[in-house]
Amino acid sequence: MGKMQISMDYYPEGDMLSITFGTKGRKGQGYELSEHIYIRVDLSTHEPLGLTFLSYSKLLTLGEISLSFWDELIPKEQEMMRAIFSNEPVNRFLHLKEMSSLRQAQCKPPDFVGTKDMTISIPVSTFQNPSLQEIVAA
Repeated sequence: MGKMQISMDYYPEGDMLSITFGTKGRKGQGYELSEHIYIRVDLSTHEPLGLTFLSYSKLLTLGEISLSFWDELIPKEQEMMRAIFSNEPVNRFLHLKEMSSLRQAQCKPPDFVGTKDMTISIPVSTFQNPSLQEIVAA
């Protein structure tokens, strides 16, 4: 099996980072995980289609990001998200990790230039993010 294509597009006018897994334009169900983080999923295969980060440069400066809408997902959706986040390609950008009722995790970005550690809570998750310089250069 070949390597999955991952496309990253940064839109400076809206400070939005859009990550597409595989071919662009595929239809899927969108889920809002927070005011700034969205994921699209093919419901028939549970395959992730993309991630969107709004106010991306602001997210880079935060020490903690709350996935505040996680609890609005029904248990079946939460289970699907846990499975999606534990596998490629999403786990290159987001990791879910169950913890105590605090639900916090330390985030370690990949080897991208100019990134900083972040913490995501509700649920416990690791946010791994490329820097704006890396995206603009791509």
